[in-house]
Amino acid sequence: MAKLLKKVKAKAKLALNRVITNAGLFVFTHNRKLKDIQKKKNIQYGKFSLQKYDLIAPNTAKKLPVVFYFHGGAWSSGDKYGYTMFCSHLAQKGYIVCNIDYRLMPKVGIKTCIADCILAIRHFAKHSETLLKKYDFSATPNFENTFLVGDSAGAHISSLIAGLSAQKNKKLPIKISALGLYYGVYDFEHLDDDPSPIMQDLNNYWLIAENNPKEIYKKISSTNYISTNYPPCFLTSGEIDKLHFQTEVFVKLLKSYNIQIDYLSFNKSRIDAEHAFLNAGFLPSAKEAFERLTNFFEKYKEW
Repeated sequence: MAKLLKKVKAKAKLALNRVITNAGLFVFTHNRKLKDIQKKKNIQYGKFSLQKYDLIAPNTAKKLPVVFYFHGGAWSSGDKYGYTMFCSHLAQKGYIVCNIDYRLMPKVGIKTCIADCILAIRHFAKHSETLLKKYDFSATPNFENTFLVGDSAGAHISSLIAGLSAQKNKKLPIKISALGLYYGVYDFEHLDDDPSPIMQDLNNYWLIAENNPKEIYKKISSTNYISTNYPPCFLTSGEIDKLHFQTEVFVKLLKSYNIQIDYLSFNKSRIDAEHAFLNAGFLPSAKEAFERLTNFFEKYKEW
């Protein structure tokens, strides 16, 4: 009975986080139509309702690099809608952007969240010619020049997929040129020392809900998949963010393998660099990070 009550309490905390996250997205999301940008929403890549992605691309008859975007929300909340403007601005820079929804905890486990994102990548790569023709897109994708971008949980998913691909644990129909990682979580094996309340809540949930959480933590820690083949990374986080240390640890690890990085760290005086600043695109931190991200990606674009 005690274990059941703990599980109910942990699920309730996840539900509260979902309400807070979705409310924040509602307040700060102001999507509008951008000139010369084509969109197609809610393309189904699986049989479940959340297995959908949006395609966003410039109206140009060129072969363009591809960005896959994975949203944040502690693997239990958020959705692609809150990132439509961010992805549209990326498209304006000359990318075909695939903005992905995936199933969420606690209805599924975290490994299913990751598996959905991999499935979405494979689906678009396989069906891109048919989809882009069907919805009258002008651009064509270059999957040999692909970028993964995400914030928070989405940064974790991006970094993990890149590590699995680099170590050939997962064979993907794309070549990953670089990553864009906003205030992510990369190490799950030391959650007992994690100062972030949301990660403590998640740790408590996983310890109850999973049969072998330590083995899962090992498998989903991006820190366990870094090698000299890991792609270049843009990373950003603010010292005011309780998850900031995760980025600091990951940056040090990447540097130890001589991975090319650009690290934008905002000091404690930057109150505009709290967690999820990407979603408030009007903030100076969000604008600065976007400029640094796109400038970094330009180095790895193929023309």
